[in-house]
Amino acid sequence: MALDTRSSTAGRFAVTVDGTAVSFLKKFEGFNYEGDIVANDMGPQLFQSKHMANFKYSPGKFTVGAGMGKGFWNWIKAAFEKGYVRKNGSIVSGDFDYNARTEMSWQDGLITSVTIPKFDASAKDAIYLEVEVEAERVRIAKADGKISGQYGTKQKAWLAPNFRLEIGGLPTDRVSTVDAMTWKCSIATDHTGIHREHAKVPAKVTVPDMKFTVSAADYAPWADAARKWFVDGSHLESDHMQGRIVVLGPDMKTTMAALELHNLGFKSFKSGAKEANSEKVDRLEIEMYMEGLTFSEYVADA
Repeated sequence: MALDTRSSTAGRFAVTVDGTAVSFLKKFEGFNYEGDIVANDMGPQLFQSKHMANFKYSPGKFTVGAGMGKGFWNWIKAAFEKGYVRKNGSIVSGDFDYNARTEMSWQDGLITSVTIPKFDASAKDAIYLEVEVEAERVRIAKADGKISGQYGTKQKAWLAPNFRLEIGGLPTDRVSTVDAMTWKCSIATDHTGIHREHAKVPAKVTVPDMKFTVSAADYAPWADAARKWFVDGSHLESDHMQGRIVVLGPDMKTTMAALELHNLGFKSFKSGAKEANSEKVDRLEIEMYMEGLTFSEYVADA
């Protein structure tokens, strides 16, 4: 019988991290081979001889949702807390009938960026975290068996309008949007001459700023806080505020996940643009810096 060489389908795949299935995974790409090419100019024929010097694996990019599982969530949580946990994992691709065809495995992966999506009270979308991982080694091999996942039957999606922002004692019930923000960890590569695959170590963490809009109905308390910060000079370490973004369930009461915002301070305070005959709600545009963020709560099945 002739060998069946038909292609796999991009929609049939399963991801595991340290042997635990990652559910609610919307998309994965990356861990590709990339080479640094050196050109050697050769005269007088105007010819360039080209050679490959170092090579690397491109970052693995995961788009994960509410039911990612405790294992993957704890990995992100540890990265935010500068735990730098290295994880191994694999991505198995299959055909239309969920027969496994190929397996891409990685070793010693470190999380290098996590993008928190935009929260928007007027939106109608599910939201996902964008997570990038740098791996020291990647291997591709033939796979067999069936692809299967682990999905909680009670799991509800994270939705863009289902959120609550808390900042100190300031009024936040009328916050309408919180812009997307990206936490980053730079990686240093330890190049040594006798190895093709080089060790990677964490180098520097960059914590994002936060931008959000709040109804001008709450102008007075926010303007008073901004005046104290900018004009009166009340912006010492002791004046920093603590905050929280809470992802809520469908009842708008149940906490599905919570992100702690540490040591917040004003970066800019703007009144919304005025426009004649406009029917837009008047809002304040506020940007704050922060010194750290951590996950404090996560409910696998809500």
